[in-house]
Amino acid sequence: MSTKFTRRDALKMSALGAGGMAMGAGLTGCPEGCPLPRFPIGEELKADEMRITFLGTSVVPRQKQECNSVFVEVGSGDSFVFDCGSGVSSKYNAMGITPARMDKVFLTHLHGDHTSDIITIYCFGPSQDRKTPLHIFGPSGDTPDMGTEAFCDNLYKLMRWHALSFSFGRTGTIGQGDGFDIVAHELPYMSVGGVAYDNPHTGVTITHFPAVHCRNGSVSYRLDWNGMSMVFSGDTKPNNYMLEMASGVDVLIHEMVVPPEVWAAKNSGLTEDDPSWPQAVAYARAVQDSSHTPQRAMGYIFSQTKPRLGVATHFQVNRDTIGPALKDIGDFHDGPVAIATDLLVINVSKDEIRQRRAEIDDWAWYAKPTVYDPATLAPPMFPSPTAQLSDELLNSCIPPELFEA
Repeated sequence: MSTKFTRRDALKMSALGAGGMAMGAGLTGCPEGCPLPRFPIGEELKADEMRITFLGTSVVPRQKQECNSVFVEVGSGDSFVFDCGSGVSSKYNAMGITPARMDKVFLTHLHGDHTSDIITIYCFGPSQDRKTPLHIFGPSGDTPDMGTEAFCDNLYKLMRWHALSFSFGRTGTIGQGDGFDIVAHELPYMSVGGVAYDNPHTGVTITHFPAVHCRNGSVSYRLDWNGMSMVFSGDTKPNNYMLEMASGVDVLIHEMVVPPEVWAAKNSGLTEDDPSWPQAVAYARAVQDSSHTPQRAMGYIFSQTKPRLGVATHFQVNRDTIGPALKDIGDFHDGPVAIATDLLVINVSKDEIRQRRAEIDDWAWYAKPTVYDPATLAPPMFPSPTAQLSDELLNSCIPPELFEA
């Protein structure tokens, strides 16, 4: 099901006053500074390769691990964002990924650490090089107000002032819609193998299946292209849907969490001697039991699905967390594993899987945009940058001749 929210409707409503840590083969790793080869930003993707770039790998916002997001590109030219948590927009930009390549966002669920930077992608894409609608895919809920369509409707309304304020520029493409339009693709969350996306021109098919996370209304995704496959779990308890849908994939990207005792200690500073310690651990355990995959379960899932590369994400990497995690995984699984941190880049071909790490410019400006033929762009909604300002406000402005002389 797809529903479109258009910028023109927003103007009408306004007028009416409506409101990796990467490891090589086997189980070895380190918390930072792993000697991975460097990924050169802007490297051309080979026609027979799929590339997976990790821009956010944590639930806790950290300088080295922002909240969850993965960017997937295929050699036939298609590209996809899977989840879009806080803090990742600057890393997408520093990686040279422009909004035009981020026009399809696949949400596993509607938690803030998986959705919050959609605001940045939506709001600033049209003033750069996304002059077509933003497509957001995501699960249904048990009631209409709990699904992706309602999320997109509310996002559209929430950012209406922003969208109109930028609409003195050319934000749309003739015959293809506007960059401030949103197209919601709501996916039935209990469908096993339902098709979310199928593009015969690029050869990409993306299917979805249930995830078990907090409450009804979460999904995982599988991408198939050119005889290769990738699964992105989102957040989920260990489940049999995953064992079925991820069996034999090339890359299985699956969430994993630290033990409740570690979570409680790291996030509270408490120790076992503190009176509040049992309460902190009990809460952390309740969160894990409702929502997440423990370390040993991660090893079991990898052992049963046997991916060419298993990647754990959503995991806080430190010197004292990675060793125990690898041991727990290794009790079940002896195949290649990576524990992801931000800027891990994985190139997948039928012959090999390469792991590298990008080095970004912390002071990067916007990435080089796609250049449009002006004849293809729709005219702006407003005739000038000041058309939406009242005469009273404009008359209060300091004349330029006083400071430009």
